[in-house]
Amino acid sequence: MIWGLVQAFAEGTLWGATYLLIPFAFVIFYMANWSQRQIRKNFILIIVGLILSLLGSAVLGNHINNKFVVDADSIPDISNISNNSENTSKKIEAIEVISDPFRDGINAATKAAKLAKVANTQAQWNEVAINWHQALILMKEVPESHPQYEAAKNRIDLYRNNREIANKKAES
Repeated sequence: MIWGLVQAFAEGTLWGATYLLIPFAFVIFYMANWSQRQIRKNFILIIVGLILSLLGSAVLGNHINNKFVVDADSIPDISNISNNSENTSKKIEAIEVISDPFRDGINAATKAAKLAKVANTQAQWNEVAINWHQALILMKEVPESHPQYEAAKNRIDLYRNNREIANKKAES
């Protein structure tokens, strides 16, 4: 495009200013000066570069999206992890400390509610039911010592009802 700008100014100051300031004026410049071999060559290079740029962006975008997909086969099976190791038991304790079943249950319920707003197919309603089930299980895991224990207990019936509604919609 820069070489095209140089060519436009070589044809005249008005062409150069138009090429520089008006979007897509370069197309008019190339059409008006198509008879010149160098102008045609530059236009073709611009089009080829644009196509390659778009293809590269599409491939890179697809590559970036696939980087965030978790492959279930890559998740280690907990039964294969040795509990005899001191490091392993410390890591498991650290994970348990970080984990908050109430917060995780709220997150699962929020996800279920969002999915339910757009669910139309049987598969989508099954996913809604699964998320409500996860939220229900997590609320049941909230210990009595947790500051949100009472709130968790109050949500159990609500989440169970929501799961049943989603299951019924999945069956119909």
